[in-house]
This record gives sequence, C-alpha cells and structure tokens, in this order.
Amino acid sequence: MTADNAEHSGRSRGAVSVDELFRGTAPVRSADDLAADGVFDDGEVDEFLADLGTMRRADVA
Repeated sequence: MTADNAEHSGRSRGAVSVDELFRGTAPVRSADDLAADGVFDDGEVDEFLADLGTMRRADVA
C-alpha cells in the first residue's frame, strides 16, 4: 500500500519549485500585508484574537 494516490488517480505528480509557485508575487514584509478587507466582519477580528489568546493560554497551563 502506498500513501501516494497519484498513481491510482491516473494523474502524474509534477514537481513544481517554490520559485515557480510564487513567481510574480510580492514578498510579505509585515502582518499588514496579510490583512484584507472583507475577511472578517466588524468585531470578528477582536473575537478571533480573544479566542486565539484563550487557546494559547490553555496550552500553557
């Protein structure tokens, strides 16, 4: 048994370099580069950050 399903699906796996994957994109210089309007509704960012903080503190305890 193999974990590679490509041979069973009839599709071949082509190797793509990281350079090819990200060709033409700008590097991320700050977290602001990752922020996009419309990802969160009003107030959801604060709720998400509060939940994230709670989860991180729970893992430490």
